[in-house]
Amino acid sequence: MELRIKILIVTILVGFLPTSIVAAYVMTNIIPQYEKITYDYFVTQQEKSLERIKAKVFEDMTNFAKEYAIWNEIYEAVLMGKLSTIEFYWTNWLYQKPYDFSIIVGFDKQGKIICSYSKYQSIKDININKLSKIVQKTISKQYIIYKEVSLIPVEKGFIKFNDKIYAFVCCPVLDDKNLSRPVIGALFLARDIKNFVSLIQPYVVNNVYFQPKESSTRPNRLLRNEIAITDIDNNILGSIVLDYDEKPLVLVKKHFENLLIAMFMILTILTLLISFISGMYLTNRILKLEEYAIGLFSRINGEATLPKPNVKKEGKFENVETILTYFSNEIKSKISLLKTQDDLLRELFEKERRNFEGAIKLLISIIEMKDPYTKGHAERVMQYSKKIGQKLVNQKGYKINLFDLEIAAYLHDIGKIVVPENILNKRGKLTDEEYSIVKRHSLDGYNILSNIEYFDSIKDIVLYHHENLDGTGYPLGINGDKIPVESRIIAIADVFDALTTDRPYRKAFSEEEALIMMKNDVGKKFDPEIFEVFLEVLAEEKISNVEMKIDGQV
Repeated sequence: MELRIKILIVTILVGFLPTSIVAAYVMTNIIPQYEKITYDYFVTQQEKSLERIKAKVFEDMTNFAKEYAIWNEIYEAVLMGKLSTIEFYWTNWLYQKPYDFSIIVGFDKQGKIICSYSKYQSIKDININKLSKIVQKTISKQYIIYKEVSLIPVEKGFIKFNDKIYAFVCCPVLDDKNLSRPVIGALFLARDIKNFVSLIQPYVVNNVYFQPKESSTRPNRLLRNEIAITDIDNNILGSIVLDYDEKPLVLVKKHFENLLIAMFMILTILTLLISFISGMYLTNRILKLEEYAIGLFSRINGEATLPKPNVKKEGKFENVETILTYFSNEIKSKISLLKTQDDLLRELFEKERRNFEGAIKLLISIIEMKDPYTKGHAERVMQYSKKIGQKLVNQKGYKINLFDLEIAAYLHDIGKIVVPENILNKRGKLTDEEYSIVKRHSLDGYNILSNIEYFDSIKDIVLYHHENLDGTGYPLGINGDKIPVESRIIAIADVFDALTTDRPYRKAFSEEEALIMMKNDVGKKFDPEIFEVFLEVLAEEKISNVEMKIDGQV
């Protein structure tokens, strides 16, 4: 069989086989699982919806109860024993529409009945122990912590008196004008279960009803939702049931199956067509591979590191392996050479970096020799600035070159080289002329760094590190975002370290004293957001120091 026919058959088989496997898997697994998932999802969503509607009906009952129990006029009536007022608003009113409560019972603060109404059975026939349990729980709660009527909780649920089941709410009697006054009584309202379920019906399409625990009848339908109803002692009373027809889901399932079959038929045709075209294309490309490889091989010039093997011109793929092996060895040889060069470059880079760091430290040591009181100042300012910069980049998304920030923090006082030592180390207060000389150090530092091209990216940071956010700084008096963020970082670190170290003219302040002074200048001298990050850095340093001490003791 010719090579082109073999390639064409293999391509079609390779392209068609995955589609066949996927189709078989979908038909045997996905469709049955889809049916189950669809049913389960539909039932679950309906059940959640039914729960929300039930909660809404209870919320309406709760609002009615609060409206007639948490009320200054009722509070005073119960407190003074005005039975006519109580009966007018409770037992003579709440059984009517739109309230339709089946049981209405008012209680005083001792839990004694002061008025009552019952539509289906006498209050004497109601289990007083169950009722008292609910009322005592309502009256004994502390409601002073709730500042709004809407937040005050009520007791609610389901209860059974003899053969009747009710949904109830029990609300404390409170003064809505002064919720801090003590509970003076309670209002118990209940609807019989059929009335309660009838309020759910308008929210659902299918029929909803209550099924007592004793009943086992069930319509001939496959799908239903049930919400179990329990009383205050967690005894099951029955269920609120929503039955619905499965026909829409069956239609959806059939439509899905037909859609899958149509889709796989189209995919099969497309796969065969694409495989055929791909096979033809690959056949032509592969047949030209050796010709191309030999042509490329013949153009190799003197840059090759390995001697070329002999290659015959006749073809039929005998030379492809030879050529590929040659190119592979040639690439390995080039990679080895590049690796050697890379190691040399890394070594040179490390050497230059060490020389650069040495030069920076030399400059700092010159400053510290002129001003011994600032020994270690540059290092500490750099450490603070570096940590602040890292947090601003990681947490706030600032665009900061941390390497430039470190170098600028190291060299922020480089201009002090030209400040006379008698001024730097003066113990008394500087004169205006002396202070003006000191204030020039940031500009002098800028001029010094301007002479070295490598420092072009940091000279402006050094120039502006004494500028204030409100424009009262020096040397140029710029303000706000015109000051580089790196300069604003260094300004905070510089002032904090200066305040907490000894100087010729004063002793060091404590960290707490320094922070109090600096906080007064936030928004004036210092950037508020950067200062907050600086406080985080200090807090983390304290925690780290404590942990190190504890580890040391252990």
